[in-house]
Amino acid sequence: MTIRIDLDDMADEQVWRHIRDNELDGSPLYYRYFLESKPAQCVAVATAVARAPEGGVLVHCGLGRDRTGLIVMLLLSLAGVTRDAIAADYEESTPRLVPLYAALGIDDQTAEIEQILRAKGTTLRAAVYEALKGFDAERYLLAGGMDPDDVRALKTRLTRV
Repeated sequence: MTIRIDLDDMADEQVWRHIRDNELDGSPLYYRYFLESKPAQCVAVATAVARAPEGGVLVHCGLGRDRTGLIVMLLLSLAGVTRDAIAADYEESTPRLVPLYAALGIDDQTAEIEQILRAKGTTLRAAVYEALKGFDAERYLLAGGMDPDDVRALKTRLTRV
């Protein structure tokens, strides 16, 4: 089963203008802003994961870094993973995508993103850490309209061993 959810909502020009004008795109610098601006899209993805049939769930986007990173950050946070661990995981995962970009013939923007982060005085890890500062995933999802039963089901799914 495949469920497609348009997380970006590109029709919302104000959000994307802010992201582009502030050089946030392509990095976790836009995560908190996106979460605050687009709760309905994030709730839709979380609900789809909560209601997916038993078994594994694959969450992905075009390149596996930006939107995937955002949603995985949200899900890990809901599962109770510390923001230190989430930030470290993101930092470790990013360079592992470089060979994939080469194999797909996609322009690797890692160096450009790192340059933007340096210019803003931060790192990948610090940007994810900052995005999660004071963030309560359960409260966020409930405030965004996610059914409480789905939130409980999702937490169970994410933490079941």
